[in-house]
Amino acid sequence: MKLAKYILLIVASLALCGCAEILNELSSNTAFGNQQQETMILENNIADDAGVAVVSSDWARPVRASSVNTSGWEDGPYISSDGQELYFAYINIDLTKLPKMVVIGPNRDEANECSPACGQFPRADLFYSQKDPSGDWGKARPHPLSKSYPIGGIVFSNEDRAYFMIEKDSALKTEIYFADRVGGVWRAPQKIDVLSSPYKEDDPYVNPEDTELFFWSDRPAQFGRNNIFYSKKVDGQWTQPAILPKPINSDANDMQPFLFGDKLYFSSDREGKMKIYRSTLKDGIWLTPEVVVEGATAVGEPTLTADGKWLYFVQLFDLGNGKLNPEIMCARRATQ
Repeated sequence: MKLAKYILLIVASLALCGCAEILNELSSNTAFGNQQQETMILENNIADDAGVAVVSSDWARPVRASSVNTSGWEDGPYISSDGQELYFAYINIDLTKLPKMVVIGPNRDEANECSPACGQFPRADLFYSQKDPSGDWGKARPHPLSKSYPIGGIVFSNEDRAYFMIEKDSALKTEIYFADRVGGVWRAPQKIDVLSSPYKEDDPYVNPEDTELFFWSDRPAQFGRNNIFYSKKVDGQWTQPAILPKPINSDANDMQPFLFGDKLYFSSDREGKMKIYRSTLKDGIWLTPEVVVEGATAVGEPTLTADGKWLYFVQLFDLGNGKLNPEIMCARRATQ
């Protein structure tokens, strides 16, 4: 699997935390050959409450998603509707050090389910963890689809249908696919042609009814660099995607949509750095977005449980000495 598909998961965060030089290096180095390897498993000595993102008053203070996070790179989370399964992307190197390969994270494919091991450079893979009876997250394992396909940004309309992105032949470009599970076995992914363009389509969200689909793309549009698009299913077929209007999209980067009821959560750097926003659809009009989560560097990738009681997202932490590390965070609903 190519490394470029994982870079897509963090490229927005790096760009929006003032790391333009890192982003340029990543974009020009999607093939690394035999680079010198350096192993440096980091100890995360940051206190649990140090630098944690600030949330709006309807959410309690965020905490790290316990055993899911490691010293490696976790990103692109999706929480299942019942809150019992957490999906995320993982790779064991420090992407900010490329083209030098610095190993900072553990091998999470201890059972050797992949060859080479899932989540070990040059692979970047989708993992999932299930809650145990005590409420803690269990040991993460590679997702069956990720063993054979370079997928990312997964979301489920139901337990037997998944939507996700797959890297195109050209570096840093992705397309949206879906796959069905039949008899407990995941079938081969199928591309949704009507959503494709010569550009990037990323981070799909599909509602539980499997009738509405949101994603973001860098295809040319009347607004800024990255924009959120929408498609609906008519007679079993997805329609040509339409760009969402202002105030959802702006002249900045607007991406990573997640719909909860009549509220759209998404990430944007319209105020300088990446924050998570929320807009309400009222009488067919999207209201002015409000900030839900913001941090000292960047936050993004919002995902909620079906009951709306838990919000998961990624926060990029500055560890000092030029080291950055994304971690999966969660916040419990404080008010309904």
